[in-house]
This record gives sequence, C-alpha cells and structure tokens, in this order.
Amino acid sequence: MSQNRPCAVLLLLCLVFGPLIIPAGAPMAYAYAREVPEDVAVRVLIGEAADQGLKGMICVGEVLRRRGSIKGFDGYRSKHINSEPRSVWVKAAKAWEHCAHTNYTKGADHFANIRKFGKPWWVRYCVKTYEYKDHVFYKEILQRA
Repeated sequence: MSQNRPCAVLLLLCLVFGPLIIPAGAPMAYAYAREVPEDVAVRVLIGEAADQGLKGMICVGEVLRRRGSIKGFDGYRSKHINSEPRSVWVKAAKAWEHCAHTNYTKGADHFANIRKFGKPWWVRYCVKTYEYKDHVFYKEILQRA
C-alpha cells in the first residue's frame, strides 16, 4: 500500500495543478467575464482604428476584449463611423472575430495615439507592450490609488 501512495499524490497534484499549466507556444484563447456585443465592438474598432488596417483593428480589439467594456473608448462616438465604406465595416467585423485568438499586444489593456494626442496621464501605471502604426499598447502594472 505504501508503494501506491506516491502515485496517488502525484495523480492528485496533476488533477489539481494540471489545468493551470499552459504549454509554451500554445495558442492564446481568452475567456472574458464580460463580453462586448459584436455590433458595439465593430463600431469601436472603426472609431478607434479605421485607418490602422486589419492588424491595427485586431490590436485594438484585443484591448477591448480584455477590458470587457467600452469605457474609455472615445472613438465609439466618432463622427466618421457612419460615413466609412462597407469595406471598413467588413474589415472591423473580421478583426473582432480574429482578436479573440491573437495576442499581438502581449496582454495590453490600454492603448494611445501618442503622436497625435501626447502621452496620457495613466502611462505612469503601465508598461509598454507593443507598438503598431499610430498606436502604442500598454499593460497596467501598478494599481492606482
């Protein structure tokens, strides 16, 4: 019986901690507590990144998915959204679909167009994770007071 005990302990450890181990290079698939509706997400992607191409929209979509809310996405109300051609709407819908399975921004939960608007105040609480075209992506590392 004592010979089976180490096997039982090892089995128990595998059952408990096995799901927590993610193999290196495994594709990223995110589970979110809150999900932004697709029609709202597409509108945000157009407002924030219509001129950034498919990959730029995917990057913004990654941030939107991580946050699970449109709070802070001012582009949602951009005047140009409704005048964008159908091709931009199709591209944004495709970007929203793809960003559920990508991680270009390496876990970013913020982004900014520093060239156009300068560095936002919240950058001091973040680390830069990625840059694509006009957007710089950040991950919050310090909790704000």
